[in-house]
Amino acid sequence: MSHLNDPFRLPRNVLPYRYEVRLKPDLEKATFSGEVVIHCHADDASEIVMNAKQLEILDVKVNGSPTKWELHDPTERIILSAPASGETSISIRFNGTLNDRLRGFYRSTFTDAEGNQRVIATSQMQSTDCRAAFPCFDEPDFKAVFAVTLVAPNDCLAISNGEEIAKQDLGDGTYEIRFSDTMPMSTYLVAFVVGPLEITAPKVVNGVPVRVVHVPGKANLADFGVEAGAFCLNWFHNYYGIPYPAEKVDMVALPDFAAGAMENVGCITYREVLLLVDPETATAADREHVADVIAHELAHMWFGDLVTMKWWNGIWLNEAFATFMGVAACDAFLPELKRWTTFGLERSAAFEVDSLESTRPVEFEVKSPEDSEGMFDLLTYEKGGSLLRMLEMYLGQERFRIGVSHYLKKHAYGNTETNDLWDAIEEIVTADGGEKVPVRKLMDSWIWQKGYPLVSADVQGDSLVLKQQRFSFQADADTSTLWVVPIHVSNAGNESRLLLDQRELRVPLDSPELPVVVNAGGHGFYRVNYSPELLSRLTGATLAALSTLERYQLVDDSWSAVKAGRLEVREFLAFLDGYKGESDLAVWQTIGTALNLCARVIPPTELGWFAQRVSDLTNQVRSDLGWEPKPDEPATVRQLRGYLVTLAGNLGNDQAVISRCRELWRSIQDSGASVDPELMAAVVGVVAFNGDAVTYDEIRGLYLSAQTPQDEIRYLYALGAFNDASLIARTCEFAFTDDVRAQDAPFLLNRTMNNRLHGHIAWTTIRARWEEANQKFPINSIIRMVSPVSSLTDPELVDDVQQFFTEHDIPQATLTLRQTLEMQRVNAALRARTVKSW
Repeated sequence: MSHLNDPFRLPRNVLPYRYEVRLKPDLEKATFSGEVVIHCHADDASEIVMNAKQLEILDVKVNGSPTKWELHDPTERIILSAPASGETSISIRFNGTLNDRLRGFYRSTFTDAEGNQRVIATSQMQSTDCRAAFPCFDEPDFKAVFAVTLVAPNDCLAISNGEEIAKQDLGDGTYEIRFSDTMPMSTYLVAFVVGPLEITAPKVVNGVPVRVVHVPGKANLADFGVEAGAFCLNWFHNYYGIPYPAEKVDMVALPDFAAGAMENVGCITYREVLLLVDPETATAADREHVADVIAHELAHMWFGDLVTMKWWNGIWLNEAFATFMGVAACDAFLPELKRWTTFGLERSAAFEVDSLESTRPVEFEVKSPEDSEGMFDLLTYEKGGSLLRMLEMYLGQERFRIGVSHYLKKHAYGNTETNDLWDAIEEIVTADGGEKVPVRKLMDSWIWQKGYPLVSADVQGDSLVLKQQRFSFQADADTSTLWVVPIHVSNAGNESRLLLDQRELRVPLDSPELPVVVNAGGHGFYRVNYSPELLSRLTGATLAALSTLERYQLVDDSWSAVKAGRLEVREFLAFLDGYKGESDLAVWQTIGTALNLCARVIPPTELGWFAQRVSDLTNQVRSDLGWEPKPDEPATVRQLRGYLVTLAGNLGNDQAVISRCRELWRSIQDSGASVDPELMAAVVGVVAFNGDAVTYDEIRGLYLSAQTPQDEIRYLYALGAFNDASLIARTCEFAFTDDVRAQDAPFLLNRTMNNRLHGHIAWTTIRARWEEANQKFPINSIIRMVSPVSSLTDPELVDDVQQFFTEHDIPQATLTLRQTLEMQRVNAALRARTVKSW
């Protein structure tokens, strides 16, 4: 069969340019009917090959004539037995099912104020599920205009990508609504939502209305999202120098949604917890997370939607760039939260994965769309975003911005490859009279090679000697791979920039006897190994004067040396004594991450000693902060208080802290006492970790009656924190009940498996119910559910996990699973070394 010459890419002899789609969902029966008319340009095609799956095809016409057709399920194609040349019209009628798998055209539910279950028909097309909503040419470079018509019950709201242009009552309890044409776009960006929903009044930005769509009763949680969306829309308009490419921005909060959010043009869909928030009761991290995701999705309207990758190998750049731009816009919207600093911390997880032998290049060949599922990971979002930030800070923010704007204008409404961005930026930096930078060469060295460099620094005479080699958790170093490394060096108050593009480089210093900071500013995606002499200079007042990211980097680099076997846990803990007076949240978060793994690898007989050490380490700053927030106290200081209370109460087993948290908890539950949201979140965590069955039932009840999505998730995840095996077993069973949404259950099991004392119970539950979990939970969440197996370091558990996954693959995340299992072996080796040397 000719259409099987390439089972993943459609022939290019029929090119669609316009779709007219009409859909009528039946919310009660969970079905839908539809018709699509596709206008195409054909080039002497002997047959027409399109995509379709999970649809009942009723009839097909080509240029008005009935046409024979055949479904080919293995390739998700429909083959029309009609030759085509020139202008061609394809008309197909079909039926489908509103599925419960949160993909394609699917069914979401909620319970209204009267206790009735209500149904929403909504969509999620990325990567290849538009073909389950209507037959189409379902590949990203088949861009076309979409004209959508929906038929909806009279008591329901219907929205799509375009704005409403016509509405007609059909006289049978339904109405028909037509939407304006979209810009030329890919099928994975098509969206439609029909359900008993409400919509906020618009906030108009540059002539574009911004609205939030939500289930009834949650209007009080929508204002923050509207404000964040309006701010970011204007910010991106100014940054890119290009108007928003659609007519409206509807942001839709859905009760059931497998991803975090989806950048559908004009109709962006979200999990409720990532759009609806009460800023008065939410933590700073909650507000940051909502603003961050809103900014990320709006960044896509230009980078990803206006300009789109040709094929799925380029999805990493879409997501990495939206991550980078989302952080920039969020930092502008909430400057007090220092978003660029927290993004610096998020790199740590990407560093960890990229230190493995099983890591991957940022971009790799993608044959099937399923291959690209492995790109939705830390290396795409955090590493990819970090590389863009590194490039921006080396070139200069304005030069970088102009280069990005040039790229978007040059390729508007089209499709591109990764190199098109580097070439567009290089065109700008070559022509502007500034420093010439080989942008493509620089970025190719990071995009097409896996891993990252360890840059060693030493002073010899009047020079700084820099050497690079690949960093790895394995003992034998890779000395063959070279990167073009943008390096910022600070010495005696002077900062210089250079490109390390060879194995070794000597850099003259003005004051070689004074402290030297390599990766000054902390924006480079590499680790630094200072010589003992240089490291000894970064203490005391010099250490305190470093930026937050620079201090974070010192801690993170030291901890990576522990995992790589170059530093012992005892030595690392002694190193942390220099941070007892540390007052910055970001540095403490890095310390806390390391301490949590330390607690898993030191001998069990030493846990009492370790807990006292954690309590002592946090004591000075906790005493300085006190329990009560001060007027006009910065948000990050409030966060730090909560973070240190959690560390001292759970990891430090500080009885005074635990007692105080219990007192606060009782006053909150018994008399409704008002507590700062940051402290409240800490209290929930400490009370849960140190709680009994009564507390468990209390928190479970609070989860079931929560008034905000953030409270719901906070109480749900707290059920996985208890220090009681029987309660953890209850949580594992609870995850499989209808009281926990399928989108949330895998993450509850994730949190439960992360339980330092009883995570193995979650593993044995998942192991026993593996088939059920794969049937019940969204396919993209399975790898996230099991990723904490990397922290299970007991030898018997390691053997059990490793053996299980030799027989049970996760096809949509094969590489990520391999990385998870290797990380478990790395952590188990750390435990063995630590116990042996203790």
